[in-house]
Amino acid sequence: MKRVGRVNLLGGVLLMSFFFLAVGSPAAFGANIILRFAGNHPLTHHCTRGMELYAKLVMEKMNKVKIEVYPAGQLFSDKDLVRALPTGAVDMGVMHTAMLSGLVPVSLFLDFPFFYKDRAHWHRVIDSKAGEIVKQDLEKRDLQLLYWMDFGRIDFASKMPLKTLESFKGKRIRGSGEMQLEGIRAMGASPTFLGAGEVYLALQRNTIDGATSGPSSFWERKYYEVAKYITDADYQFGVFPVLINKKIWEGLPQDVRAIMLQAGKEAQAWGRKEAEKVDTESIELLEKKRMEYYYIPEKERARWTAATSKVSIDLFMKRIGEKEQDKGKQILELAEKLR
Repeated sequence: MKRVGRVNLLGGVLLMSFFFLAVGSPAAFGANIILRFAGNHPLTHHCTRGMELYAKLVMEKMNKVKIEVYPAGQLFSDKDLVRALPTGAVDMGVMHTAMLSGLVPVSLFLDFPFFYKDRAHWHRVIDSKAGEIVKQDLEKRDLQLLYWMDFGRIDFASKMPLKTLESFKGKRIRGSGEMQLEGIRAMGASPTFLGAGEVYLALQRNTIDGATSGPSSFWERKYYEVAKYITDADYQFGVFPVLINKKIWEGLPQDVRAIMLQAGKEAQAWGRKEAEKVDTESIELLEKKRMEYYYIPEKERARWTAATSKVSIDLFMKRIGEKEQDKGKQILELAEKLR
């Protein structure tokens, strides 16, 4: 038994050594470069279709590359992907910004609740120096940004109406990251952290009263079976960085990298249009399933904004740390300037 264990251990060490040599060596890919691309959205969700589009664009432009798409948490959950991708346990992934802040705290500004004037304002900020700052910090964590994938707007699905700030008092509301959770707490609710795949069952079992997500996920994940109300608050806009492990990226030939970045620009442009379109279509489908849709009037939305704005900015500045305060102020100033 002892002898077998030693052989297995030696084999494991050799296998890991080969893996890390392969990651850093373009020659190791040979004529066929195979990259595994992990995501967490349902099979028919527009973000999954965006993954498939990106893979198709790259493979059409360069036939020596194969990108294998694994959606719906087939490889890693959204909570686990943030740990798996920097280590090279998977090559590429679509990562939820709410799960990213532990690695890159500056990314928290992407999740500010009730902060962005509209979708166009939010895109202007992402496309500015602010987005470049996030990209640079990702690289320090062994992650290379390929492009931004639009998820769409973030609203509330609930088992009871959420029409006023007072409606949130004592309610158990799911959030998917610390900025969402702190915003929910500031509105008077009890925040609960759950991955996307856990929400349906939690609503069904009444362990939560409501959840944040987008209309597209409400539809694709069949929230209409376990919740009755939608509150359109434009709580946030959701974006997912599409990332590749940096060591793998650096091991790819230059021509492959150029193709992947160009395909990213095309997939990003498609995703922005598609997310807006799907948001509208999903609301129509949910109403046909008899979910009640409520749009928050501007006067009431201003109350929600007042309740969360200071908390959000304070959390952002605290999380980025004393040494990064100038960087944080630069991002906030850019966001205001681009409003």
